[in-house]
Amino acid sequence: SCNTCHDLATYGVDNNPTSAGNDGGFGDRNSPTVYNAALHIDQFWDGREPDVEAQAGGPILNPVEMAMPDEEAVIERLAGVPKYVEMFALAFPDDEEPISYNNLKRSIGAFERTLMTPSKFDDYMAGNNNALTKEEKDGLQTFIDAGCTTCHIGPLVGGNMYQKFGLHANYWEHTGSEKIDEGKFVVTGNESDKYIFKVPSLRNIEKTGPYFHDGIGSDLAEVVRIMGVTQLGKELTDEQVSSIMNFLKSLTGEIPEEFKATS
Repeated sequence: SCNTCHDLATYGVDNNPTSAGNDGGFGDRNSPTVYNAALHIDQFWDGREPDVEAQAGGPILNPVEMAMPDEEAVIERLAGVPKYVEMFALAFPDDEEPISYNNLKRSIGAFERTLMTPSKFDDYMAGNNNALTKEEKDGLQTFIDAGCTTCHIGPLVGGNMYQKFGLHANYWEHTGSEKIDEGKFVVTGNESDKYIFKVPSLRNIEKTGPYFHDGIGSDLAEVVRIMGVTQLGKELTDEQVSSIMNFLKSLTGEIPEEFKATS
């Protein structure tokens, strides 16, 4: 189930460093949240798919994740469920064969595009100056002054660009990562893509740990410190970290009521 790793009741994640697949194996990278994901520049940590529709087809056939042998087996499984036959026919009335792998991806993508979690930060950005507390507004200013907005920008406070993890220091020396993940390079083979990852959105960040591409970061305050060193070349003070944490908590939105008991 997509919901196994992207639990809608727990902010679209399973809160594990990496997720267990169908046969008990574990993936190499942390499962990111599906909430607000449709607004990202690309999908996956390395951006190898352009949108949520394209992304949706990957995990089903991935041998470590859902481990279905091929698209035909998936379609056969779906076609054996009368309710799915009915729903696909209604959703794709002009298709000679409504149940297809492409339509499966389109269906999941259409659903994911509804998964948005507006927060009081949106109210603040819309002009309600009282939507954030003084501490949260001070935290936003600290976030800006420290340089975090170099990468974490836009409506998602991230999710719309790529960056090298370890601009000022090797990330694995500070995170304690056992494996040195070369990021986008694994997909492209381009030397310039080494250690390049999609900048994650900070929406709901206090709820979606553990952090980093390999889930090695368990404490958000420590993660903020590590980002200061590796990305900004700065040793953030306790006061700065605390202030930024106040702001980050304002990015926590509300899970739609119908998904609060989906686990």
